[in-house]
Amino acid sequence: MRWAAAAAAALVLLASVAWVAGAAAVPGCSVLQIRNRGGLSTLHRVDFPAADSTRLDAPGYRLNALGYSAPQRVVYGMASRGASGPFPDGGHAVAVTPDGRTRDLGPVRAGREGSWWHPLRAPSAGAVSGNRWYLVEDGYLHVVDVDPGSRTYLEVLSTVGVEGLGWPMSLDDFDVDPVDGQLYGISATSTGVAAVVRLDRGGRVVAVTEVPELPPLSYGSVVIGPDRALYATADESGAVYRVERDGSATWLATVLPMASSDAAGCLTGDPPDPPPTTAPPPPTTTAPPTTSPASEPPVPPSAEPPSSSSVPEPGLPPGPSPTPEPPPPSPPPAPPTPGNYAVPTEEPEVETSGHTTEEKRRWALAALVLLIGGSAAVRRLAR
Repeated sequence: MRWAAAAAAALVLLASVAWVAGAAAVPGCSVLQIRNRGGLSTLHRVDFPAADSTRLDAPGYRLNALGYSAPQRVVYGMASRGASGPFPDGGHAVAVTPDGRTRDLGPVRAGREGSWWHPLRAPSAGAVSGNRWYLVEDGYLHVVDVDPGSRTYLEVLSTVGVEGLGWPMSLDDFDVDPVDGQLYGISATSTGVAAVVRLDRGGRVVAVTEVPELPPLSYGSVVIGPDRALYATADESGAVYRVERDGSATWLATVLPMASSDAAGCLTGDPPDPPPTTAPPPPTTTAPPTTSPASEPPVPPSAEPPSSSSVPEPGLPPGPSPTPEPPPPSPPPAPPTPGNYAVPTEEPEVETSGHTTEEKRRWALAALVLLIGGSAAVRRLAR
């Protein structure tokens, strides 16, 4: 019996060591993730495989379709609105650095000089491969140039229809495989089973591997790690999974459910330090005036305003073109031009309980039905 107990303990120890070694062997992958629950987006940095989440400063936009450019070390996202509401000229490209700083790059354009139009407003999926940003909206795959040195920067280069998608299939996010360069995401197939799917450059969606362990939900955040595993977040449940190419899946964590989400990575370089707390500048002490006749009056500070030249912040690509500031006395402003939007301010959090207005209405209706039913029962007893 002693030998049997010792052997069992040794097996348990070996299994534990093997599990820890296997977990340690999984390469790390840090991503930026936006979560939309109403209003503007919240921005998080998620570190896989542990799925540890750190909330960053509010971006000030409602974002989706994120894609990470490793050479530029910047995440591109499409904003459908800012703090003041939807943009009148279509969706705006927004650059996000790994530490959460944002810059509005203006609308994505199509056409030619003199006849520009803005085909994108709120794409649901996106990924960057090289200098190309792949975006899906309303059944079309758009390819956008994101080379800051190109004359076609932030212009749509091509558009094709997406084939192979139909209810219940929905491709809500995808990422670029580091090995074959193809776009992969997770979707429910026509049989209602979740599967890893591939979207080729011609717009055709093909199911690659079924993942029966995943519920057939909307996976708005999909990022491919260095070992080709997919890290996916189900919007409706908030569950985060690691999906292998053989169809196996592992639950990692659960966050609050959301209306939509998106993620991009793996981010290169060391993770940034947490954003510092903003402290007020120390008060300047002014020496009291002296009565010595030999003392010279203090020189007043220069009233010259700081230079208004536009200098891009480190790590953020410049906008399409600088826009001069209007002179002080001016008539009512004309409609805004591309890229002439002020950086939106952070929208106050209005949802702290995780319940939407629709959910609250359903609870109120249920309470009303119970009240009416109870009143009817009381009247019957009174008779």
